[in-house]
Amino acid sequence: MARCAQGAVVTSPSIDRTLDRPVVLHQQPYVLPPDLAAIKPTVLALDRSGPLAPSFDGLNAGLCDDLDPAGGVAQLRPVRYFDTMASTYLAGEQWRSGTLAGVDTDITAHLFNSDGRLIPLRDNQLSNQIGVSTVALTSDGWMVLHHQGLGARSSPGLVAPSGSGSLEPKDIVGRTRLPDAVGAGMERELREELGLLSAPMSEVRMETSVLGFGRWLEKGGKPEFYGITRIHAEMADLDVQIDESEREYVGKHEPIPPADVARLLAGEPFSALSLGTPSVPLEMCLGLIVSR
Repeated sequence: MARCAQGAVVTSPSIDRTLDRPVVLHQQPYVLPPDLAAIKPTVLALDRSGPLAPSFDGLNAGLCDDLDPAGGVAQLRPVRYFDTMASTYLAGEQWRSGTLAGVDTDITAHLFNSDGRLIPLRDNQLSNQIGVSTVALTSDGWMVLHHQGLGARSSPGLVAPSGSGSLEPKDIVGRTRLPDAVGAGMERELREELGLLSAPMSEVRMETSVLGFGRWLEKGGKPEFYGITRIHAEMADLDVQIDESEREYVGKHEPIPPADVARLLAGEPFSALSLGTPSVPLEMCLGLIVSR
């Protein structure tokens, strides 16, 4: 178990050592079980009545089964974001807060069994939408992070990794190994959130290593992958900006100079930099980088 300032993640070093395995994306999408389908309209109504802009029902990828420490194929399937809201995220929110307005069903029964252990992914009937996060280092030693915008559904106002979001089916198409698919998702999120979307910036070469895996309890045991991306360019050559499509989700960028990066890589806590509160994915990425 990894305990962070803003939450906890169930981890497995044995799984981290065997992440390089085949990956398959099945065509059959996730379908909500009857009890969760019944409360989905209430969940969406609550979302639309809140102060934030209504969520978008994007197509993401979910994990069908736990990763076997001994290896084996990673089984993935398409999942819709609204179904994640009514399952995985709802279970995490109910577990964290104890109650949810307008929801009488015990969603945590999908998350934990009677002795308090996490229910395996293949049995929990949740969407198990996959999260991906990576920390970027430039060739001259800078680290580029960002503050989550207040409109972000996850970790609003916190300091987040360079790229952090959800794995999408398009990240998997044409790729047969799990690290390649996950790494593609990490780099896509990184380019979107750092605004490296112009034609010249799209030519900047990146190399991503997937370092670890865990299940984030506050997000309903959501499967998450963490990594590091080495950008083959110097900080001054990157046109970092907030793209119009990301303005609700990215508050501002936070370039970390090499001297402070060295402190982080030596094991100093992020709080020592006095730049804000780190999100769970950021703490997980940094912890895995330091431990390597």
